[in-house]
Amino acid sequence: MKNVTLMLMGTLLLLSCSNRKNEVTGYAPVYGDLSEMTGVSLEPARTVENGGKVYVWGDLLYQVETGKGIHITDIADPAAPVQKGFIKAGGAQEVAVKNGLIYTNSQNDLVILKIENNKLQVVKRLPAAFGQLSSPALPPERGPFECPDRSKGIVIGWQKKTLINPACSY
Repeated sequence: MKNVTLMLMGTLLLLSCSNRKNEVTGYAPVYGDLSEMTGVSLEPARTVENGGKVYVWGDLLYQVETGKGIHITDIADPAAPVQKGFIKAGGAQEVAVKNGLIYTNSQNDLVILKIENNKLQVVKRLPAAFGQLSSPALPPERGPFECPDRSKGIVIGWQKKTLINPACSY
């Protein structure tokens, strides 16, 4: 009887261990559809959700919204910044400004933009200039992450969140 009880307790212990959820903080992929990601447009200002790199030129601050575009903020009065607009550029991860031209990526393309009279003009687009930049294979930090699923689209960025039993890590 003692052996049966020990065996039953051991079995229950093993079963309870195999069904345990391992909740950790890690990264989950943000997916996009390539056909919807290549256009570039000027839109009204929006809230920063997943802010990335910043670039200051004159009184304007340009901040990447990882995978989505660029926020434009007037910082003439640093104590009271004013959001001016948003450049939608799918897959955006980079931004630089020189001589009034805005350089960014839209997916794998280098896009050179100019804003005049509240209108966005694509000055030039250089296809595939960034290689694999806009499809980040790995999250920005080491640790556990949700494995990408190609059936959901292309990975345009990463979002930090609580994951349950993540299968990938680096």
